[in-house]
Amino acid sequence: MINYKKLTAAMAAGIIAIFTITGCAMPWQKAADDSSSNVSTVSAGNLSQSGENALSLEFDSEDLDSSYNESECTKINFSGSGATVSGSGVTVENGNITITSAGSYIISGTLTDGSIKVNCSEKGTVRLILNGASISSSSTAPVVVEEAKKVLVTLADGTTNTITDKTRQSVDDEDFSSAVYSKADLVFNGSGTLNVNAGYRNGIKSTDDLKVVSGTFNITSNEDGIIGKDFLGIKDGKFTIKSGSDGMKSTYDTDTSKGNIVITGGEFDITASNDGIHCNEDILISGGNLTISSGDDGVHADDNLQVDGGTIDIKKCCEGLEGVQITLNDGDISIVASDDGINAADGSSSSGMGMGGFGGGQASSSDSSVLLTINGGNIFVNAGGDGLDSNGNILMNGGNVTVLGSTSDGDTALDFDGTFTINGGVLMAFGSSGMLETPTSAQNGCCIVTTLGTVSANSAFSLMDSSGNVIMSYTPTKNYASAIVYSSDIKNGSTYTVTAGSTTQSITVNSNVTTNGVSGGFGGGQNGGFGGGQRGGQPGGSAPDGNGSFGDGQQGGNQQGGNQQGGNQQGGNQQGGMPGRNSGNGRSNSASSSTVNQV
Repeated sequence: MINYKKLTAAMAAGIIAIFTITGCAMPWQKAADDSSSNVSTVSAGNLSQSGENALSLEFDSEDLDSSYNESECTKINFSGSGATVSGSGVTVENGNITITSAGSYIISGTLTDGSIKVNCSEKGTVRLILNGASISSSSTAPVVVEEAKKVLVTLADGTTNTITDKTRQSVDDEDFSSAVYSKADLVFNGSGTLNVNAGYRNGIKSTDDLKVVSGTFNITSNEDGIIGKDFLGIKDGKFTIKSGSDGMKSTYDTDTSKGNIVITGGEFDITASNDGIHCNEDILISGGNLTISSGDDGVHADDNLQVDGGTIDIKKCCEGLEGVQITLNDGDISIVASDDGINAADGSSSSGMGMGGFGGGQASSSDSSVLLTINGGNIFVNAGGDGLDSNGNILMNGGNVTVLGSTSDGDTALDFDGTFTINGGVLMAFGSSGMLETPTSAQNGCCIVTTLGTVSANSAFSLMDSSGNVIMSYTPTKNYASAIVYSSDIKNGSTYTVTAGSTTQSITVNSNVTTNGVSGGFGGGQNGGFGGGQRGGQPGGSAPDGNGSFGDGQQGGNQQGGNQQGGNQQGGNQQGGMPGRNSGNGRSNSASSSTVNQV
């Protein structure tokens, strides 16, 4: 369900993310009661209002400071099955180390089968400084925070640290389900490396907030890679995650103000069997470079998903970006999807869900709460299903958008159940023609929708004005039978020449949305005849065989919508790179004007 307290004008053309530093940076050793006055904050645009409901990434001054005074730290040195301790606040029993006091602890050496636990009822912060530490356990989580106000993990400069959770059966009253498990706020900083081998279940998990300032993380897990149950926030860092379920995740129990993810920077290489990034509430991405290969969604939010900047390269997925309200303000986004490229849908509603939940079939009616808004950025989608899909409305105010939709007539480049309004930007969408939907309205330029017959993959498309100037051009890497183009350079009353392979058309623009060769085409919200997610009576069309030619399709009368249409799995033509644009008349190829968020 939509959290309207956190949602302002989703249709705003420009959204600004703000980075503010308040107060002076203080040493992390400053008393915890005072540190809260020195906070760095990244707040988000239209996902939030000001005040307590703002979606932001906040750090205490101690979180940002990875320096420490070695002479003031307790030292724990592992050796085989035991450890030597120099200082106070630590107990050692049978290879299990327990920290009971706030303070700083330098941890080094190799513990072959044991654990380190934090059980501290004091108000201060516990800092664990991993300085060439290797901890393995076959009976419990190697690192456990049972009680603390906050635990700060510093990865010492130039060190490599390894946490190994071996395949095990839990013998504890509570199943500590990750290699690093915390019941308190957990923060990582420093420039060292942490390798996490989660042979049991999850890699790193906090049942409270989990934040990362910096560091290098290599995580291999049987289930989820990183979990911040109440909140997951990442400022910077380098992450390589290979997970048997979700790559990164945030959830909540009952408080819907929690369960959010904020990413402002970092380098990410995520390979996940399920979702690359999964969130039970809102996701904000304002920076960073994310490369994702997933078995299900690339980036999934149960509520709202907003991208303000950065690079998102989803090389493999079922659906690329998914949420109830998706707002794309800036950034470079490339998606290769076996089903829908970008899917705005309300997973809590049975309406429009062929199989229940997100994804699946065709919506029977428009959901006004569902919205895909594109305000800026460079967006490329290569989809085996629908390219841009909304169970409600689509609003495009800017950006450079290129869509390669399905070659099957059971899906289309643009699929919406309400309206598709274009106010600016550049749009080029190519796909089949059997389920062709035309934008509802266009302003500040004109839109041309044309059917082309079958055009082979790698056949150039171009739009020229009457003087022979190329207005738009692109070479789709898969077969296409229709084109939808919009630009401010397309003028009402002018005549244009469309060339697609060996096909040439002369089209006079006579309205802001001009159709050519479209007979009985589907507009938004006119798919009411398709009940229960089935494309009743419509042909399944033809399926690409991976070599640029069409194979035999399946008739669609009893075919499921979504990814069950005959032949919508793409063969060898899935290209993930951002397309170049060849705009005529000296037109700039850069994205439409938008604010670049600084972190």
